[in-house]
Order: sequence, then structure tokens, then C-alpha cells
Amino acid sequence: MSYILATVLIIIASIIYILKRTAQKNGVRIFMYHHIGEINDGNPSSYYVDERMFSLHLDLITEKYCPISLSELEESCEQGRKLPSGAVLLTFDDGYRNNYTYAFRAAAAKKVPITLFLSTGEIDRKDDMLTWEQVKEMQASGWVSFASHGVRHLRLRELSDEEVMRELAASKREVEEQTGKAVKSFCYPYGAFDRRTRRLVFKAGYVMDFGTRKGINTWMWKARRPLLRAHVMRGETVKDFQNQLKTGYKRGLPVWLFR
Repeated sequence: MSYILATVLIIIASIIYILKRTAQKNGVRIFMYHHIGEINDGNPSSYYVDERMFSLHLDLITEKYCPISLSELEESCEQGRKLPSGAVLLTFDDGYRNNYTYAFRAAAAKKVPITLFLSTGEIDRKDDMLTWEQVKEMQASGWVSFASHGVRHLRLRELSDEEVMRELAASKREVEEQTGKAVKSFCYPYGAFDRRTRRLVFKAGYVMDFGTRKGINTWMWKARRPLLRAHVMRGETVKDFQNQLKTGYKRGLPVWLFR
């Protein structure tokens, strides 16, 4: 009986060791934001994060982790290079104007690169969305990268092959023309994908795809599934963010495994 117990404990200890090594050394933590700004009754979205909390997030990242840019992640993937220990990538979906007025300025001040996935059909067309001039200004700063989130923010798996390819190609082309940079990454609107849409994403010339499922990505990435992203939501605490840095999840996992 004691031999069986000892064997079980050894197995558990080995699993804990592997989890810790994978998460802390080889993993890349990718965070998904939408809005940064003042939280009030006029901003009901659960995806709003206030400026003060975002500033605390940036401090936590720069203190103990290594913020990276989208191009660093893409080059690592294409060239088979390791990422720095504790790599963190901050991403923003859709292209809201407060990404320019708040997120860009805060991140650039603390020298943290960020990535914006743009729904190109809404840029320059709605008051709460970015303009292409703002996109170009952020691009010129060197602290912001841009990639595709489609044209009309549609669930790709509900579209025909031809419609999917139009969304993928048109958004890629528009971002490239506006920024002068190659677009290699795609983020699925609503996180909705299947095998067919993933195949079409890579056929359209993208090399990386991003989803909305949570967790820390082990590296090297083998493209077996879209890259995982930890969600950042309204009303969360600093502790929630610290847990996501350690495990990719706010709660529900034994965080002590990753200490």
C-alpha cells in the first residue's frame, strides 16, 4: 500500500513539475482586451476595463514578465525560435477609438507593445471606432501592431467558402495598404471557427490564428488549434489578473501549482 501511495505521489509531483516548467518557461500568455476607458452607465459592456486597472496590468507585466510584440511572436513561429521566458502579448479586438485615446498612450508610456485586430469595415465609419489616421499614427510610434479581424465582424463558420475568403483577403489587403506592413495574423470574430475556416485562414496567407479560448500557450506553437487568450473583463480584480499571468485562468485552477 505504501509503495502504491509513493508511486502516486511521484506521478503527481512529476505532473506539477511539468506544468510549472511549461507555463513559466515555455509558455506565452496572450491577453484579450476590447475597451479601455472610464466605466460608467453609458459604457455597459462587460469588456470595459478602466484606465487605472489597465495601468496596474502594465505594471505587473513589466515587473516580472517580458512583454513582446506581434512581430516577435510571428518571427518566433516562422523561424522556430524560442521566446523569452515569461513572454506576454497584449491584444485588442475590433478597433475601438478608446484603444487610441487610452490604451495606446498608456502602453507606449510604459514601453509595452500592443496588438490591435481590426474589423476593417468599421474603421473610419463609426464614431466609436478608430480612424485610419489614428491607425497610422500608432503604427509610426513603433509600439502598436495591426492584424486582421475580418471586414464585417461575422462568424466565419456561418459563411460559404467564397464569402470567408473575401472577408480574409479584403481585410488583410486593407490593413496592409493602410499600414505598409505585411499582415500575417488573423483573429476569429466571436472566437467562432471550425476545421474548414481554419484551413481557409491559412490558405489566405495568414501564418497564425487567434481564438478566444483561455489558457497559456506552450511554445513552440504547432497550429493544432488557434492561439489561446486570457480574457480581461470589467469588474475583475488585480488578483484575477495575477492568476491569469500564472495559469491563463482567473479561477478554477490550483494557482499554487504555478508559484
